[in-house]
Amino acid sequence: MTPDSSNNSHSKPSARGKAIRLRILRSTAVLPAAFTLLNGLAGFAAIHFATKHDLGASLNPDTAAGAAALFNLNVAAMLLFVAMICDMLDGRLARMTRTTSDFGAQLDSLCDMISFGVAPAVLAVRCSISILREQSQNLPVERAIWCIAGIYIACAALRLARFNVETDQDEAAHMDFRGLPSPGAAGMLMAMVLLFVNLIEKNYAWLPADDLLLGMSVTLPILTLAAALLMVSRFRYPHIVNQYIRGRKPFSYLVKLVIIILAACIQPFITLAAVALIYTFSGPVRACWLMIRHRKPAAA
Repeated sequence: MTPDSSNNSHSKPSARGKAIRLRILRSTAVLPAAFTLLNGLAGFAAIHFATKHDLGASLNPDTAAGAAALFNLNVAAMLLFVAMICDMLDGRLARMTRTTSDFGAQLDSLCDMISFGVAPAVLAVRCSISILREQSQNLPVERAIWCIAGIYIACAALRLARFNVETDQDEAAHMDFRGLPSPGAAGMLMAMVLLFVNLIEKNYAWLPADDLLLGMSVTLPILTLAAALLMVSRFRYPHIVNQYIRGRKPFSYLVKLVIIILAACIQPFITLAAVALIYTFSGPVRACWLMIRHRKPAAA
């Protein structure tokens, strides 16, 4: 091979790669990408409100600082809910308009990492450490909580990368997930924070505030670690919209949906937390049930 032919062989792939990059950047779907960016911006705003209050500030709603801290936590959790809605709509819009692309998938993962990876971990850490610093200066426990948050962020990144590799853009590939979806993990932590904040603000006589704060500081790190491990697991989780809402379903599905809506009208935060916890742990529970059911015929 002559030097000229070698140079030509290297220049052609380079020119082709440049043309492909230009074509991708010029053919980006605007509407799905806009909702994807709103997802990331909502996650960034959630981080801002979660870190707005002082870590040593009391979460007592009777004080001005405590009321402001609880308000910021409420706003941060609700912004994660907005991010979940945007994440649901961007993929739906891309498939409806047939504008799915590798660029949209990568952008979606980057924004999901902000909203469902970093933001929930920061929210859980701020809630737990605020309570610990108010009650005691237990530095080893505080370091353990930071480590749990780091594990959650790492598992969320691994979960999103594995999803991009293993999942096709076809609608049929979105019926279930292997491993807890990162929006589901973030939604569970968001629901628990909203539940605890609502209970603290209501200030029930039968539920002492000190016991509630202690339960919050212990429960959130445990659930954060459980969600992190479930994200990188191989347990199957259903796609809620595609399996239970989209298309024609049995009449029992409608009855269950009405019951959930009525329960949410009466106790929205308790219902949201219960549904989120059931979905989070449905993967390992279903796997155990299938294992037990398959062993019975073999034993017989």
